[in-house]
Amino acid sequence: MFYMEYVIFPGFCQHLQSEYFINCRTCFPSRCLAQKFDRGISKSQKININHTRVRLSNIFIVTGHLILQKTVTCATFSRDITFSIYFSLRFFTPRDNLMTNFRELTHADIDWQQLWQNARRKKGWASKGAKEWDKKSASFAARNTKSLYIDLLLSRLPLAPEMTVLDIGSGPGTLALPLAARVQSVTALDFSPGMLDILKSLAQEQRLQNINTLECAWEDDWQAKGILPHDIAIASRSMSVDNIREAIDKLNAYAKKFVFITDRISPTPFDPELFQALNRPFHSGPDYIYTLNILYSMGIHPNVSILELEKELYFEDLDQAFLSYSWMIKDLTRDEEYLLKEYISHKAERTENGNLLIQRTPPPRWALIWWTTNSL
Repeated sequence: MFYMEYVIFPGFCQHLQSEYFINCRTCFPSRCLAQKFDRGISKSQKININHTRVRLSNIFIVTGHLILQKTVTCATFSRDITFSIYFSLRFFTPRDNLMTNFRELTHADIDWQQLWQNARRKKGWASKGAKEWDKKSASFAARNTKSLYIDLLLSRLPLAPEMTVLDIGSGPGTLALPLAARVQSVTALDFSPGMLDILKSLAQEQRLQNINTLECAWEDDWQAKGILPHDIAIASRSMSVDNIREAIDKLNAYAKKFVFITDRISPTPFDPELFQALNRPFHSGPDYIYTLNILYSMGIHPNVSILELEKELYFEDLDQAFLSYSWMIKDLTRDEEYLLKEYISHKAERTENGNLLIQRTPPPRWALIWWTTNSL
């Protein structure tokens, strides 16, 4: 006997169809059996199942069971196989019919944390782990040492010489290094030891002695690692976490005065046309609008500013441009490397001094989201 689970949402499906079976959780040895079985279900059987759904429609969640037998021809073994399938039918009837009557739906009925996780599962780019960031730490530091982003963000921070700053997801010191010259001390957290090694090396070169580095992830126990609250907690382009509510709670717990977040405005920082050129799917994943709604659902009403970066990028040659774009794509194949260079060559213009110019449309944009913790 095979087991299959089937989920019915009243108002969205009137009868069983093969496409629903294909998407079910099943332990069939092959998907074709499920398809053959479904095509053989009689109309009366479908109607009976549908009637069961209707009779139970006044209950929020109901589970029912159904056993059907079917004989199919299996090409693999060249013989008929008779088997029984045990269906666990789960009937969902949303409270107050909200699923089909959106006139009753309000913001409070939406689970933004779940939507955030759904969008993360569908995103067309892969989050990098600590080891991957270790490998890319040098090239990342070279690309981000001089950036309009740094100046735009620093100009909006309420900094003072006596302040302390907690920089979560510090990377190679993109913000920690210039911050250290303006505040009393900076604690830089990152889960990539390679990034922190570069930060410490650059701090030594610049003779900065007020930066403390700590290998630490969002999911770690910060209290156990000896992290103390700071005047300002900053999560700069580092909110790619599965449980954003917990991350926000940590920011509030470790910020005495201010919390600052910079979050993506889709499709930043990616180039969807590049994914298309490489025949790779692209879904942006959750961006700042999810963060804002989650904050609102938590009773936090932040300030928002838009940081728009340069539209024009200049490169000395094709190789430098290739390095600047290749980080977007995980596990580039040789064929994709060729397609990427072709894409850059087609997109770039040659300037009078021989450099390559690429126009970014739209230009990268980041949402600067901040609030005061004493108002919570």
